[in-house]
Amino acid sequence: MAVEIPQLARTAIDLAHRNLIHTYLTSGEAKRDREIAHERALRIMEVAQKYPIVMGLMNKMFTYNDPILKTSFAGLTTPNPLGVAAGFDKDARVYRFFGDAQGFGSVTDGSIARIDYGGNQRPRVYDLPHSRALDNRMGFPGQGSKKAAERFSNDKKPRNFLLIVNFAASKPSFERGTQIEDYRDVARDLVDFGDEGEMNVSSPNTPGVRGLQEPDVFSDLADAVFPVYIEYGKPVRPKFSPDLEDDKLYKNVRTTIDKKGSGITLTNTSTDPEIKALLSPLDIHREEPGGTSGAPITQKALEMSHRLYEYIGEEIPIHRVGGIMNVRDGWDALTYGGATTVDVFTSMVRKETSTPNFSYYFLRDLAKAMRANGMTGMKDFKELRGKKVPFPKI
Repeated sequence: MAVEIPQLARTAIDLAHRNLIHTYLTSGEAKRDREIAHERALRIMEVAQKYPIVMGLMNKMFTYNDPILKTSFAGLTTPNPLGVAAGFDKDARVYRFFGDAQGFGSVTDGSIARIDYGGNQRPRVYDLPHSRALDNRMGFPGQGSKKAAERFSNDKKPRNFLLIVNFAASKPSFERGTQIEDYRDVARDLVDFGDEGEMNVSSPNTPGVRGLQEPDVFSDLADAVFPVYIEYGKPVRPKFSPDLEDDKLYKNVRTTIDKKGSGITLTNTSTDPEIKALLSPLDIHREEPGGTSGAPITQKALEMSHRLYEYIGEEIPIHRVGGIMNVRDGWDALTYGGATTVDVFTSMVRKETSTPNFSYYFLRDLAKAMRANGMTGMKDFKELRGKKVPFPKI
């Protein structure tokens, strides 16, 4: 049960976080290389995870629990539909912080590749503050699936949130021509951990990855990977690009359904020139190559999700990520976009929205909006999916 903190106190926490913690995270070299800020944040979270009293206090202060938000899909159940997207916890270091201390309903770790790989040359993460966006060309840096499996194995505590494990193959796999085998092998390394797998075939930052979205290639990849999860009785879903043409998306989704995949994640970051054109000229890093996330892709991802829902209806769940900047974007994704869950990343780290209260505010306001709309549970979104439903006054 969350501690009832007066809003004035929560506002003070917001201001302290943005003016002190966020300023520290993004100071010095982090102004040029946003990845430094990311690493600083990870270290703070790792320290917090070592102290149960700290985690327990944060849980009571910053989680929002309400039975109206209970969400089910693919045979899984979670306290709420809000998740942390892949990309923040690449090496399975801080998923407990987000799930236990912050109250997110799911945390997606990864992308985790088979081998220990440094990724693309730094700097490779840039802040685009005037566009409320980030640009990254990470290239799957990480310690590899064996190290991630070791961390997962050492965590014996029960979870009240879902752990989604996102996996891929890094550049050396494509150079060797072993990418499909390596996707299969990393799936084998990780299938025993987490509640669902998420197969990343849509990163724009590793040559060859988006080629896996070609329907014939995707079918071969699904044949190699999906049976690994199905044999373990676990769900697995692919994650697609916002830049993928509709006809290829629909073919791949049909393949996913036919081969017993559990859902569809939309979307990854975008390299669409039309999205790049939306970036503010005041953002000095707007010309950097890489994938754009945040507010510039909100509408593109929403419309893609809507079209997919119009195509598949309730055949398979859609999980929305990409441009979810606030609860109103989440509401649009759950209604017009036809989604079952929503994940966030960029909105959590933008200075204007970054706060330990992020999930609390999001879920509190979502629950209020649902009740204002006469809803009694997440199941009621089924009647609203695919429709434009204004966010209620709360």
